[in-house]
Amino acid sequence: MLKISENEVLEAFNTALPYLMVLFDDEASFAITDEDKYLLVENCSNLHIKAKEGDIIPKGGAIHKAITSGKTIIMDVPKEVYGVPFKSYAIPIKNDNNKVVGSIVVGKSLEKRNQVLSTSEALAASLEQISASIQSLTEGVQNVVNSNNEILSEVKVAKESTKGTDDILKFVENVSHQTNLLGINAAIEAARAGDLGKGFGVVAQEIRKLSASSSESIKKINGVLTKIEGSVGKISTKVSDTSTIFESQATAFEEISASIQELSANANILDQLARKL
Repeated sequence: MLKISENEVLEAFNTALPYLMVLFDDEASFAITDEDKYLLVENCSNLHIKAKEGDIIPKGGAIHKAITSGKTIIMDVPKEVYGVPFKSYAIPIKNDNNKVVGSIVVGKSLEKRNQVLSTSEALAASLEQISASIQSLTEGVQNVVNSNNEILSEVKVAKESTKGTDDILKFVENVSHQTNLLGINAAIEAARAGDLGKGFGVVAQEIRKLSASSSESIKKINGVLTKIEGSVGKISTKVSDTSTIFESQATAFEEISASIQELSANANILDQLARKL
């Protein structure tokens, strides 16, 4: 192995570099520099830095900042600097006089991190959209439940109202019965009066016809009201059953929404972890 520097630390890193490539499972690229230029560049298969031995250290990167500041610099290097984005760890190396004589650099590809970030962001966006849709559905179901409850209330009122007509029908039926008796009595009196009661007999006959007609109408009305009451009862049952179903669905949507929120929180954690890669 060729010697690249008189500095013991830089040279030791040069000696250990083949082993470091194995230890990092070919997931990191390495470089050794002096104050101005690259002395050695070893690229991994996943991260090819467009730099070679002898190239001048570009300004603005982690290496330049580490050498000029004398401090370890860890930063994300944009694609524009070396042609590929990566996370750079630049460690300044000093001599016995505490003067920076070079640097050791490790570059770790951001491809996997960016993939995880992209996935987590897409997941978070999808979860947010799903959550909004579920919230809208939940509100819609709840509105239906509220409307059904209002309808059920009105149906109960209508049902009670149909029951209230029973008294009216009984009253009218009683009037019809009394009218019929009146007609019979009038017919009897007309018969007793003979020829003088003929006109009164005609009136008595019409009264009895009116009574019969009223009685028949009452029966028809009662039949119609009975059917209405039965229909109202069925409507009430159906609306009640529907409300129960929708209330169950609303509860299910709320549980799904809670699960989505938990997944969204996990997506945010994944995003934070990805940024630390």
